[in-house]
Amino acid sequence: MPLSRWLVPVLAVLFVPLWASGFIAGKIATGYLDVPAVLVWRFAIALAVMLVAAAVLRPARPEGRAWLHLAVTALLLQIGQFSFVYTGLASGVPAGLSSLILGMAPLLVGLLTPLLLATRLGIAPVAGLLIGAGGVYVVRAGDLGGGLGWAVVLPVLGMLSLTAGTLYQKRFNDRTPVVTSVVVQMATSLVATLVAWPFLGADWLPSGTGGWLAVGWLGIVNSAGAFVLMFLLLRWRSTVFVSSLLNLVPATTALCAVPVLGEPLTPQALLGLAIALVGMFVGLGRLPGRRRPLADPDDDAADAPGVPATPR
Repeated sequence: MPLSRWLVPVLAVLFVPLWASGFIAGKIATGYLDVPAVLVWRFAIALAVMLVAAAVLRPARPEGRAWLHLAVTALLLQIGQFSFVYTGLASGVPAGLSSLILGMAPLLVGLLTPLLLATRLGIAPVAGLLIGAGGVYVVRAGDLGGGLGWAVVLPVLGMLSLTAGTLYQKRFNDRTPVVTSVVVQMATSLVATLVAWPFLGADWLPSGTGGWLAVGWLGIVNSAGAFVLMFLLLRWRSTVFVSSLLNLVPATTALCAVPVLGEPLTPQALLGLAIALVGMFVGLGRLPGRRRPLADPDDDAADAPGVPATPR
């Protein structure tokens, strides 16, 4: 396709920083708002954007149990993941470390897929997971993760929620139109957060302009915009291609956090990031000398484990 020949590289270059920006904006937002309020505004803004998209595209509605499956996925991927991640950010966990830990979810998905989804798995994902875990340890042992105590467990729980939600999405929601899936999940997440609101004691509104800008970025750019790019790339390429881009997110987040958030980036942290990236590439079979043609996005072989199939 002549259009995608030049458009795909452009979208790929834009996709990585937009996806990584969610950790930066999340860190800023939790400085102005309580975590429940960050969630409410993220879900509300993203839902408004996706409702406009649904009005234009008119995707098919879920039928029968599909509604329930989408709701369960929302509780795992949206409520579970972001509640833990944002609470960790608010408790002092650096954005770079949070991104690195959540960046291991694709490998964990690959490791669990043959057990839960009856899909064959080679040795590469197992080796990649172990290498990536070593990278997380190196980063955690340096200044980037020092002195966090219990708070470092929060992004780990967020990563587990992301993994569980991804597996559930792959198992039950594969045939649901993307826009429909996003709308239902955002609506479910918003309702669940509002129901719990009386018990959370959080303030509604950001305390300054920076808070509004942060939640606006999370809702429009990170929740909606980054996923528009992701879905276009999945249509024109494959999940393997998108997986390769997701491997770059942890390092991008850590580098951007230096000037934006003032987070330290020590040589030890850089080494840990490099090790984790190697582990992710190994786990996804993207080693030099083992190149293979990118599969068609509609091919079952292209839908290999390793890419979260729902929005972040």
